[in-house]
Amino acid sequence: ALQSVLNEGVDPEFALGQAFNAVSAAVAEIKGEEAPAPETLGTVTLWHALKEGEIEGFTAALEAFQTANPGVEFDILFVPFDDLQGKFETAAATGGGPSMLIGAADWGPTFYNAELVADVSDMASTAFLTTINQAALGSVQYSDALIGLPFGLKGVVMYRNTSIIPEAPTSFDALVAAAKEATSGDIVGANLEAGFFFSAGHLYGVGGMLMDENNDPAFNNEKGVEWLNILLEFKEAGPVEYYTDNDVNLFKAGNTGIIIDGTWNLTALAEAIGEENLAVDPWPTGMSGFVQNDNIYMSANVDGDDKSATWLFMKYLNSPEAQALIAEGNAGFIPNVAGVEVADRLRQEAVTAFEGGAAFPVIPEMGAFWGPMDTALQSVLNEGVDPAQALNTAYEAIVAAIAEIRGE
Repeated sequence: ALQSVLNEGVDPEFALGQAFNAVSAAVAEIKGEEAPAPETLGTVTLWHALKEGEIEGFTAALEAFQTANPGVEFDILFVPFDDLQGKFETAAATGGGPSMLIGAADWGPTFYNAELVADVSDMASTAFLTTINQAALGSVQYSDALIGLPFGLKGVVMYRNTSIIPEAPTSFDALVAAAKEATSGDIVGANLEAGFFFSAGHLYGVGGMLMDENNDPAFNNEKGVEWLNILLEFKEAGPVEYYTDNDVNLFKAGNTGIIIDGTWNLTALAEAIGEENLAVDPWPTGMSGFVQNDNIYMSANVDGDDKSATWLFMKYLNSPEAQALIAEGNAGFIPNVAGVEVADRLRQEAVTAFEGGAAFPVIPEMGAFWGPMDTALQSVLNEGVDPAQALNTAYEAIVAAIAEIRGE
């Protein structure tokens, strides 16, 4: 406790509370007694934009937490999503606002740079963090800080109609072979999406990366070329889309075996072809997809008992118990914690697929990538431009745009 306060800047009240709980448990062990349950006091002030259909599961988790922690009080406010970011920024900048916010992952860097949300690294143990999906954890790791915790998963996955392609392909080559074999008459084996958001994950699948640890572009190399060559080979498996709904519509009609799409369409696809015919496959070797999530943030303004209570609730929301309760009351919620079983097979398969996913970059520099990368992909796919040349052109444009973003 002393060293954490003196050398690491940890809040004294929080450090003493942690020490008190640890000493109480150790004394009980020495005496051969059962360790007393540590009691946390304080108020959690929460702002959120959870919609109808999402709130039931969250409320169940909240009630379970309150039963176990009767000393913690809650002050909860619903704010429409379009207003939530601005309302929080205004309030937190003047020393007010909630102690905790559930909001979009891409707000985090802006909040942290403005010193509106706390770095919770000091409170999160390594053992705790290893229970969280690592791609989801990437959305709260920014500028050598842990700027919050994730809240549920969503992202890009590979869907398969099992009545057309019975077995999940384990490699990209196996996917192409299965798609060719299944193609007949009105049936196409695969209709793959090459749009940058849906296909950039494959760069990580081949061992490359979009940007380095300094958020500078890192795709202009042999791994980037390998990635684009895989996208060119999509055509061998069947039609290729670029931000169209043709693939989804064909899949819903029962006329294609494999597509790449978001988990937000999981329910609609299951209803269209029958849940028994739908599978969410683990990514084949050489492929991957972006994983996204909402985040839970702690205000930089909170301290004392309220800080302890807020962290305890944030951590609880990333426990298997809470994630299972949230998933049970929210049919669209996909847990971001390992070992949580959800009621339906498809969401469980999505959890497994996300283990091979890539964290979607939630940094300001990401805004520099969209235009140049879209241009590069389309020039290679549609105009026959050499992949290395296209990547180099995109690289130069992105470097210039990042310099502008950084004010360099």
